[in-house]
Amino acid sequence: MMHALVKNYARALELLLQIRDASAENADVLFNIGLCERELKNFRQAEQYFNIYTGRFPDHAEGWASRAECKFQLGEFDEGIRLADRAIQVDAASVAAWTVRGNCEKALGKFDAALASYAKANQLHPTVESCYNAGLAFVAVNKPSEAIDRFTQAILLAPNLAHLRVVRGDTFDSLGKLQEAVADYKVALSLAPGDGQTLKKASLCLMSLNQGQQAIDLCRDILKVHPDMLTAKLGAEWVLSQLVPIWHIPMMNEPERNQAYHDGLSAVITPQKTVFEIGTGSGLVAMMAAKLGAKKVITCESVGLIADTARKIIRRNGYKDRIKVVAKPSQAVRLPEDLPVQADILVHEIFSSELLGEHVLPAIEDAKARLLKPGGDILPSAASIMIALVSGDDLGKNLHVEDSFGFDLREFNSIHPKKRPLYREDLAPVLISDDIEAFRFDFRERSTFPAEQKVIEIAARRDGLCYGVIQWIRIELGEGVRFENHPSRRRMVSNWQHTIYGFDGPIHLKEGSVVAVAAMHDRSRPWFESASDRHPARAGSHPSG
Repeated sequence: MMHALVKNYARALELLLQIRDASAENADVLFNIGLCERELKNFRQAEQYFNIYTGRFPDHAEGWASRAECKFQLGEFDEGIRLADRAIQVDAASVAAWTVRGNCEKALGKFDAALASYAKANQLHPTVESCYNAGLAFVAVNKPSEAIDRFTQAILLAPNLAHLRVVRGDTFDSLGKLQEAVADYKVALSLAPGDGQTLKKASLCLMSLNQGQQAIDLCRDILKVHPDMLTAKLGAEWVLSQLVPIWHIPMMNEPERNQAYHDGLSAVITPQKTVFEIGTGSGLVAMMAAKLGAKKVITCESVGLIADTARKIIRRNGYKDRIKVVAKPSQAVRLPEDLPVQADILVHEIFSSELLGEHVLPAIEDAKARLLKPGGDILPSAASIMIALVSGDDLGKNLHVEDSFGFDLREFNSIHPKKRPLYREDLAPVLISDDIEAFRFDFRERSTFPAEQKVIEIAARRDGLCYGVIQWIRIELGEGVRFENHPSRRRMVSNWQHTIYGFDGPIHLKEGSVVAVAAMHDRSRPWFESASDRHPARAGSHPSG
């Protein structure tokens, strides 16, 4: 029995079998042989011994309940219920019988009956098993609040069982109670630090709560205990990739972009002016404004980790007294607690490669209305989405397939995405039309920017096989100050990439041919496609192919 108490069931079984006398069965010996076999997951052997037990001691309810448990483990649920009922006939106060009855009913999908059995077991004597399984049954019938109550009862009985915290955390998560879910997951991880799945759940909840730094800290704390745990390493890296996109460092190192911002700021900053910046990043533009003599610079950053890092950079460079970093999105910035007075100059750099992807339009509309003095300066003052017809043999091989190795593969084009970021500078796109300003956003003159849709007719300036349009951006930072990541110029460092919007198939163009391009944006994303891919061709509207 001492071996059984320390869960050394194999040795306990060996000793019990040595002292068993089949001709004069001892109830304790026989029952514990069955128990050891069951704990060793030898359910058929355990069943045989419990059968002998109930034959010799039919008035002992625990024998029938143990047989029922074996049937449950073997997946014979109806027989398990029958045997549990026999145990209850012998002793209606058998907690084990009511519990295993509930387990079999739950396994059969009879959740109301299972809940009634668990309720009876808990009324007699609450156990971790009955409370836990009742919680699972409540989850199954979509009663999460009742499930949480049962899981809580189980946790009070066994506060050091990690899986109880996990299942309650999962239920909190399903209700959108993320803080409570995180609290349970953290306790579970303190009890079982190697549980990679729970670490993932906790990290996702923290990210949903905009607490990315805590998610990173959690992963790093786990690594202190399990330094080789790949889930924690990858988790910390994934969180960083969500919080700090990889384009930040190329943006900091892009000299033309930095010079354009510097020149634009230098034309409007005076010692009397206050600057408000949307999107702190590293603090580079804010420090430019301070160095150029601005009275005060207030800059906001929605990602707390980036805001904290920017404060360190600003302090290291000696500008902590002149630059205030507000760890909020611009829409949450308030006067006067965050920004003492409306700013004289609004600076923003939250453009995506497609210009609109980082919700730049709502941010500027809001900041111009609330946080900028009437008539104040805005940098950039305007921005445009630019396009041109694009060709190029190397580019085409990455956009379209016909024959390969003697096989016709053209059908695959129908499932290939039409929109493609162009990360490679070696594909040498060939522009076969003039540069076209598809959409222009004048931030200085306008205060609202509705969605747009139009058809743009673009003439080919040379012969070529046109695969679609290439898109880039142009930003204006003052009189004669402009930055444009034009695709004709190869750049060693760039945070803004070009995007290809492919047609359904390549078009053979002659010089002077005209392609009608459907252009649209929904304030957060642009889209371009051949108008002929959407509508039947009209005479004179499209080029012959």
